[in-house]
Amino acid sequence: MTSTSPVDVRDMKIVHQTFRRAYEESAQLIRALPTPSSARVTFLADHIDFGLNMLHHHHEGEDVILYPLLVERAPDHATRTEQIDHEHQVVKGTIDSALSACSIWRNAPSRETAERLASALDELNSALVPHLDNEEREIVPLAAVNVTQQEWNSLAKHGIAAIPGNKRLIAFGMILEPLDPTDRAYMLSNLPPPVKILYRVFGKRAWNKYATTLRSGT
Repeated sequence: MTSTSPVDVRDMKIVHQTFRRAYEESAQLIRALPTPSSARVTFLADHIDFGLNMLHHHHEGEDVILYPLLVERAPDHATRTEQIDHEHQVVKGTIDSALSACSIWRNAPSRETAERLASALDELNSALVPHLDNEEREIVPLAAVNVTQQEWNSLAKHGIAAIPGNKRLIAFGMILEPLDPTDRAYMLSNLPPPVKILYRVFGKRAWNKYATTLRSGT
């Protein structure tokens, strides 16, 4: 199927902004204080694991939901989808390496294990950023005319379902933080009214507290 009215796919680039900055910032925080207090180690390790698992589930949703549809409906573009699938495998390897390095640093924090973790996050970023560029350029426009809005929206539902309930407001805060007012309003407009009220009452405050601890904690 090729639609004459492309579906709204702008949320993909918006979510990608979170991933573009999360791992570089984490590496900087680790290098700034490689052997902090045990509470700080736990907080940062939990934060890094959370960010890595968000990316894993984001790609999992694309692999399970989006790419099979594109293979079926846009066979003339198989080279594009095969290339992105290969990039997913490369990124997955760097996610696994970063998760392993984070576990080692969590259990034995030292300058050596901290640098190993920061370097693993650097390697992830080096593989991830070009992949996100390629996906936004090659795949997102292809999806816009080959999937339905309901199918596209199921990607977001898959990602949300994978986030623990007590982390969802934090995850949404991470996504909203780097956005300009237009994109922020767009993302908020897509929330069900009860969730939108919940975020405005509790979520923004929860994220601000979390972000302060993330960037200023010791």
